[in-house]
Amino acid sequence: MYRLRNWLISDNGVSEEDMLQNGNRLMTGNGYLGYRGTVSEAEPSWMPAVIVSGLYDRQGDLWREPVNAPDCLYAKLFVRDEPLMASGENVLSHEQTLDFRYGIYSRETSWTVDGVSVTLHAERITDICNVHRLCMKYAISADAPVTITLKQGINCAVHDLNGPHLGNFRLDKDEKNGLLVLDADTLEKAVPLSVACTVDVAGDVVCGTEVSGEGAFHVYTIKADKDKRFDFFVYGAVYSGADTAEDCGVKARETALSSLAEGWESILSGHRKKWDEIWLKGDVIIEGDDYAQHALRYSLYHLHSIAPRHAKSLSVPARGLSGQTYKGAVFWDTEMFISPYFLCTEPDLVARFIRYRIHTLPGAKRKASEYGYRGAFYAWESQESGDDACSLFNVTDVFTGRPVRTYFRDKQIHISADIVHAIRTYINVTGDTEILKEGAMEVILECARFFLSYLYYSPEHDRYELLDVTGPDEYHERVNNNAFTNRIVFSVFETVQTCVDLLKKQDGGFIEKLFAELSFDTDMAFMHEVMKKFYLPQPDSGNVIEQFDHYFKLEDCSLDTVKSRLCDPREYWGGANGVAGNTQIIKQADVVLMLVLFGNEYSDEIKRANLAYYEPRTEHGSSLSNCMYAQLSCASGNSEWAYPFFIKTAEIDITGTSKQFAGGIYIGGTHPAANGGAWMTAVQGFCGFSMNDGKISCKPRLPEKWKRVVFSVVYNGEHIEVTVTKDGYSLCMK
Repeated sequence: MYRLRNWLISDNGVSEEDMLQNGNRLMTGNGYLGYRGTVSEAEPSWMPAVIVSGLYDRQGDLWREPVNAPDCLYAKLFVRDEPLMASGENVLSHEQTLDFRYGIYSRETSWTVDGVSVTLHAERITDICNVHRLCMKYAISADAPVTITLKQGINCAVHDLNGPHLGNFRLDKDEKNGLLVLDADTLEKAVPLSVACTVDVAGDVVCGTEVSGEGAFHVYTIKADKDKRFDFFVYGAVYSGADTAEDCGVKARETALSSLAEGWESILSGHRKKWDEIWLKGDVIIEGDDYAQHALRYSLYHLHSIAPRHAKSLSVPARGLSGQTYKGAVFWDTEMFISPYFLCTEPDLVARFIRYRIHTLPGAKRKASEYGYRGAFYAWESQESGDDACSLFNVTDVFTGRPVRTYFRDKQIHISADIVHAIRTYINVTGDTEILKEGAMEVILECARFFLSYLYYSPEHDRYELLDVTGPDEYHERVNNNAFTNRIVFSVFETVQTCVDLLKKQDGGFIEKLFAELSFDTDMAFMHEVMKKFYLPQPDSGNVIEQFDHYFKLEDCSLDTVKSRLCDPREYWGGANGVAGNTQIIKQADVVLMLVLFGNEYSDEIKRANLAYYEPRTEHGSSLSNCMYAQLSCASGNSEWAYPFFIKTAEIDITGTSKQFAGGIYIGGTHPAANGGAWMTAVQGFCGFSMNDGKISCKPRLPEKWKRVVFSVVYNGEHIEVTVTKDGYSLCMK
C-alpha cells in the first residue's frame, strides 16, 4: 500500500501488480533517461526500463517505440544459488520509496534464509547534472554468518512491448578498472547505443566476471556476518547516436570512469544542488492543505524529471519517459497541458518544444501531402522525424481480438492548430519574436495553409466549415463542425495576421522573403475571405454550445446506463461499435476545453451552463479531462466544485487507479499532461493567475481550506514570487 508524506512516497507491495504500478509511481528521470521505479532484480513482467529520450526503433511490422536500453544498475542476490527476490516467499519486509524533492529512489528489503536475516538497502539516482549518468549505492548486511552472491552488471534481457530493438551486441570488459561495456545498434536504422558500468566496493569480497547472452556481469562472493556491511557503488552511463556525433562507446567509458573517480557523495551532492535550483523557480507552496501540497509537488516532480534541458529541440512524450506506451510519441499534450507550467518557470524549455515542431515540419508536410492536402498536418503521434507513428488500427476488439479502425491519425486535425496556439502564447508571454525567424513563422503559415486546403464551403449556408473531423472527445469520430476544432483553427488565421503584422514592423524584409519562398500571398488573400465567413458554433437558447453538428440528437442517457452496457471492462467505448458512440456520453473535456482556452470570449453564464450540461455526460476517460473542468469551474465562480477535479488530476500517478487498458492495449505509465494540468488548476484556476498585455494579474478564488499559495514565475527575464490569499495577491522580485 502506498503512503504519501512530505516529499516522500512509499509502497510496500510485493505482488506483480504492485511492481508494475511502482514502476510508474517511483520512477526517476533527468529528461534524457527515464528509469522506472522497479527493484534492481526486476523480472521482465514487471516492465523494468531505462528509456532513452529521442531514440526509437521498429521491429518488423510492429509499432515503432522508444528503445529500452540495457540496464547497467541491474543487481540480484543469491544464497546457495537461490535468488532473493522482492516478491519471494522468504521476504520479511519490503519497502520502496521515492524522495521526489531530489529524485532519489530507495528500497529496503529483508529476507530470512535458514534463520539468517539478510538485508538490502539501495539508493539510486538518474543524475540531473550529467544526464547520461546513472548511479546506485547498494548495501548488504546479515545478522549471522552467511555466504551471499551478488550478480551486478549490464542486463540485456530487457522487456519490450514491441521488440527486440537492439542487435550486433559487442561486450567488453576492463579488468583493471572493473569496467563493463556493452555496445549495440538499433535494428531499424543501426543507431549506435553504448552502456557502461563500473563498481567501487567497500568491503572484502571476491569478484569474478560472467558474460552470457543476458549481458555482462560482475559476480561477487560475500562472506557476510553480524555487524559487517558491504557497500557497492555502481556508476553507469548511457549514450546513443541519436544525441551525439561522438563515439558512444568512448563517451560511455569516459563517463563511467570519471564518475568512479568523483564518487557517490560528490555526485549526489551536485544532483541535490541542481534539484534545489529547479525547485527555487518551480515550486508551488499551498498552506492549509497538506495532501494537495504533496500531490501537486509530486506532479511537478514528474514534469521536471522528463524536461529535456539537455537538448536544443526536443519535446515530451505523452507518457513521459516511463515506458514504451503510446510508442513514446509526442502528442498535443505538450503544447496544451505541459507548456503552460514551463512557460512561467523555465520558458526556454517551451522554446525547445517549439524547435522540435520546427524540426519536424517536413514530416508534417509529408503527412498533409499523403492525405491530399497542402501545408502542414502534424502527426497525432510524433516521433523523431515528425512522421505519424499513429496506426490506423489503434485499439483491439476484446471479443474477437481483431484490430479496430480508429481515426485519431486521420481526423484529429486540431493538432496543427494546438501547436500554433502554443507558439502564439509563448510569444505573447516572452516577447521572443526571434523564434519566428528560426522557423516558427513557417510552421504557422504551413498550418494555416493546411486548414485552408481542408475546409469546405457550404453554398447553402454561405459559410466555411470543417467537416469530417474528430475533436478532443475522441469517442465521436468523423463529425462535422466540432466547436473546439473550429474555434482553434480560426485562431490559427488570427495568429497568422497578428504575427505578420508584428514582423512587418520589426523586419519587413524577412516576412516578405518568407511569403515569396512559400508563395503564400494567394493563401493570405484567401484566408481573409475565409475569416469573414468561417463558421463558429454559438450557444443555443439555454447558453449551451453543441459539441458538433447533431450532437443533441444522439441518445441522451446517463453515464451509468452506458457503463451497464459493457460486456467487458476493457472494451473501447468509442467508434462505430463502442457503447458511447451513439450517445451524448463523451470521453473528455471538449467544449469545456474551448471555454477554458478562449474564456475571455464567453460570459460566466455560458461557462456555467456548459459545465452543468457536459460534466454529467463526461466519462473523464482521459487524464486530460478533470483539470479542464476544474479550471472552467474556477473561472465561473465555483472553486469548491473544482477542488475534487483538481485532486483527481494531481494524484493520478500516486493512486495508480487510472485506466490501464484501451480496447485490450496497455496504456499505463505516468501522465505528464495531468501533472501540468494540476499546476494549471492550482495557479491559473484557483489563483486566477495570468500574464497578459505586459503585466501579471491574479483573481483569487482559493478553495475554502487553502490559506495561501506562493509560486514563482519568470517574466521579462525577472524571477518574481507571487503570493495569493483569499483577499488579494502580491508580487516580489527575487
